[in-house]
Amino acid sequence: MDHCRFAFCASTGRTATMFLANTLDAVPGVLGLHEGHTPGEPPIPRLPLINLQNLKAWHESAYADQTVAESRDHATLTKTAAGAELLIDLAYYNAPLLVPIAKQHPDSVLFVIFRRCEGFVRSATIVSGEDLQPAGWPDRSKSLTDREKFVALGRLRPKPGSDDAEQWSNWSAIQRNTWLWHSINTHLLHVVESLENCHRLHYEHLVADPTKFWTGLLEPLGILSDSTLNSCVARSGKKLNHRSSYQVGPIDTWGEAERVLYEQLARPLERKLYD
Repeated sequence: MDHCRFAFCASTGRTATMFLANTLDAVPGVLGLHEGHTPGEPPIPRLPLINLQNLKAWHESAYADQTVAESRDHATLTKTAAGAELLIDLAYYNAPLLVPIAKQHPDSVLFVIFRRCEGFVRSATIVSGEDLQPAGWPDRSKSLTDREKFVALGRLRPKPGSDDAEQWSNWSAIQRNTWLWHSINTHLLHVVESLENCHRLHYEHLVADPTKFWTGLLEPLGILSDSTLNSCVARSGKKLNHRSSYQVGPIDTWGEAERVLYEQLARPLERKLYD
């Protein structure tokens, strides 16, 4: 295959991206990657890892450009595709990279997946035990495994010297993850509104109306057919890494300061994303 098409998807994390990559990888001619890996295979990355570049790329646009030029260049992607017609990489750390990706790969298809703040915070906040797919900030008293420490090195946090950075050390995990949700989704909303090749998806549709969700994903990729749609929808009841329960209760059980920050940051943005 002389030419492979590329697609990239970004979100806050905890939006079923592992499941989506696994399902897309089963489509003939498609290589679906989750954070540079093929789901279900040995944990050897197919694409160069960029977890640690995430934070610096978030704060420095020139470094984001450099990261894409060095680790997501055309030659690297084509070699990884290994004859596939379409390569799609779904990763939380793609958020700071979507703009330089669009510049360097103008024919690529981009997606952002939005999830409501409360659901993300409850799913991403871990109080005890190992988080196998750590997307959010854990409880400050939780003991972290080496893998969790590694992922945390690149997780987004306020820029040093900012007002949010001054409050950071006193914020609970719920407050930190509310900030994380707001910061990433504010950026992603701007990206999807400013780039023609960027498409919007809602995690909630995958849960409540998978046909709508998958149509919105498969059609821009150019692989929508009855058989592909039916296959993806049929798999949607069995998500990889799906949490059967949350360690954090619903918003009415949060502390007052946590609910205040939610009303300040999340509520106005959710109106823009969902209303």
